[in-house]
Amino acid sequence: MIKKTSVSLEIGGKTLTLEVGLLAQQATSSVLARLGDTMVLVTVVMGKERTDIDYFPLTVEYVERLYAGGRIKGSRWVKREGRPSDDSILTARLIDRSIRPLFPKEFKKEVQIIVTVLSVDGENSPDILAINATSAALAISSIPWKGPVAGVRIGLVKEKESEKAEFIINPGVTEADLSELDLVVSNIKSKTLMIEAGALQVAEDIILEAIKKAQAENERVISFIEDFAKKVGAKKEDVKP
Repeated sequence: MIKKTSVSLEIGGKTLTLEVGLLAQQATSSVLARLGDTMVLVTVVMGKERTDIDYFPLTVEYVERLYAGGRIKGSRWVKREGRPSDDSILTARLIDRSIRPLFPKEFKKEVQIIVTVLSVDGENSPDILAINATSAALAISSIPWKGPVAGVRIGLVKEKESEKAEFIINPGVTEADLSELDLVVSNIKSKTLMIEAGALQVAEDIILEAIKKAQAENERVISFIEDFAKKVGAKKEDVKP
């Protein structure tokens, strides 16, 4: 049983908190992550080795709950969640693309990752929090993985009276409405793994500067997760080629 451990990091003027030892202790690893009052629970479970397949059987699910937004259905409605929303499917893919390249090619054990959104405060988006929490859960597990990885969202807001623009780290919902850039970057140290972006005619040099800004912030988060893994992490399994 893992001892309850909680660590925090200041990023973009907000506090990222990772906690283990309280929930889902029967999983291979689990992490409860918090940013503001937005919280997600990541559970990672490793199964048996699959000798009948020639690919890595990784499953990533991002589960949105109505109660996370303070909505509880009345007695007239069926007390079951509906099918995954488009946003939840896209967020699961965002996580998948960030972590999948870091597993050994020879590794064929089933791995299931489920991210459950426990609460949303209406200001801090849970998708970036989910990427970092998943990275932390894999880092402390016994599953062989060449992480950790970190993800960040970069926004761009221009001042009305001048052309000067300011980058915003993990912009809140109100800031995102004013932003001309929605850039999500995930990377390991010194290498970018995944970029996803939407923008309103933003110049290339600004995009490049935003990617460099994201890398610098992500390296802080990676170091944070590495220290966290040293405290509570398990020894990684050896993979035979």
